Amino acid sequence: MVKSIQLIIGVSIIFLLLSCASNQMVENKPPSRFEGIVLAKDIDESGTFGVPIDSTNEFNTEDEHVAALLTIDNVSGSHALRWEWIAPDGNVYLATNDYPVKVKKGKYLPKLTAWHQISLKNEPASGLLGNWTVNIFIDDELIGSKSFMLSVYTDPLVPPEGMASKPYPKDWGLIIGIEDYDRLPKVDFARKDAMVVREYFNRILGVPEENIISLIDSDATKARIEGYLKKYIPANIGKDATLYVYFAGHGMPGLEKGEPYLVPYDADTRFIEQTGYKLISFYQDLQRLDVERTYVFLDSCFSGVASRAADMLIEGARPALIHVEDVAPASSSIVSFNATSTGQISNSFPEKGHGLFTYYLLRGLKGEADSNDDGWATVKEIYEYVRSHVTRVSRRLQKEQTPILLPPTDKLKDIGLSRSLFNQ
Repeated sequence: MVKSIQLIIGVSIIFLLLSCASNQMVENKPPSRFEGIVLAKDIDESGTFGVPIDSTNEFNTEDEHVAALLTIDNVSGSHALRWEWIAPDGNVYLATNDYPVKVKKGKYLPKLTAWHQISLKNEPASGLLGNWTVNIFIDDELIGSKSFMLSVYTDPLVPPEGMASKPYPKDWGLIIGIEDYDRLPKVDFARKDAMVVREYFNRILGVPEENIISLIDSDATKARIEGYLKKYIPANIGKDATLYVYFAGHGMPGLEKGEPYLVPYDADTRFIEQTGYKLISFYQDLQRLDVERTYVFLDSCFSGVASRAADMLIEGARPALIHVEDVAPASSSIVSFNATSTGQISNSFPEKGHGLFTYYLLRGLKGEADSNDDGWATVKEIYEYVRSHVTRVSRRLQKEQTPILLPPTDKLKDIGLSRSLFNQ
């Protein structure tokens, strides 16, 4: 049974939806139990029950909604549900009508979920900053309250003012971002991602500005990428340095053996073996640098489908028939964060204006991945943070994407990658 009621109050659209399991006979009814209230930014109503998406007690003025979901086990009889939203000034912002829940006589519902939400973005509620409370009543009796904080939106990718990592003058960065290809589909937000990554390499990881090489769009030809990796960087970097490499652009499998290739700006997919940069060769060129540590961040995929798009890079090809060979760095000094598992697509994240993998990678590097609050975001912490968020959001977008770490975490000695800004 699913019941949906929509109210229009002022300019805010308020929803109440009930979701419940099939009725059971009342003689077998266990005791009723209220499981509590969950606050979330959205509700997944595709299944039998409402499921909170982005559960949190922290909301901002760019969030579309705040939803309050309750769950009750073993419901029988007739009841009335009511929500009351209390603004930070103590006044009632919104009190709903009573919404009926009716169960047939002699039956009970093993589980009932119900939720109500108010709109935030561009609505009157967004101007009422501070600590809110939502109260939920059943049959005019208060059964639970939950508080949440509403604050002004701040871009989660912008490091706090005055925050900067300790400089590491020996370290280097290579950033490749190709949004507009010579004759291939564009990679949405790749140029923007590359510019933000440059700031992160400098401010978060401590790489000096003069040691960061940026190859954007038409600058990212095969000759220039290989030239910097094989000639310029080896001539300038020391053995005790760390190199950070970021790539946002297309990748694709070879037409003959399925070997993965990075696709430079000037590549021709018909002749990818000649015009692409074979991924194994890319890793081998990094290994020859003989530096202390190299971190690679690949926001690309090798499925044959255009990164952050739905177009095929190989004309007339069918994704299900494309074989992609797995490739990993041979050296333990290279740690590679890859946006996708074999055969998947690297997705964009339009609502945030970034690539999905890059967005959560940057948030993790900034310190949000520091799960044990020790002041460092380690390789494993960053990977787990990125993997869990990308996997969850990609499923919501109905575009499965699971990042991988090479070497895998069980074969990797954990290393502190970035100082957590939230603990400075």
